Amino acid sequence: MYLHIGNEISIPLKEIIAIIGLDTVESAVPTQELLELAENKQDLIAPAGESKPKSCIITSDKYYLSTISAMTLARRAKQWGIDI
Repeated sequence: MYLHIGNEISIPLKEIIAIIGLDTVESAVPTQELLELAENKQDLIAPAGESKPKSCIITSDKYYLSTISAMTLARRAKQWGIDI
């Protein structure tokens, strides 16, 4: 089963570690450091264009930014019986 996170990207549900809502933690220093580190390691996949990301999906090897809210993504996962 896969979770569609927008921009034609789907991630296997079993690989998802966490979904973080950026609207609540975006300004937090640890979050900024995490995203900067992922970007420097080229492990950050961001949406094309100038749309502001609303969530960050963390997997074992990549970080994905999505313009879909964390609540919506969690609801989609729950449809498959997965609580994130």
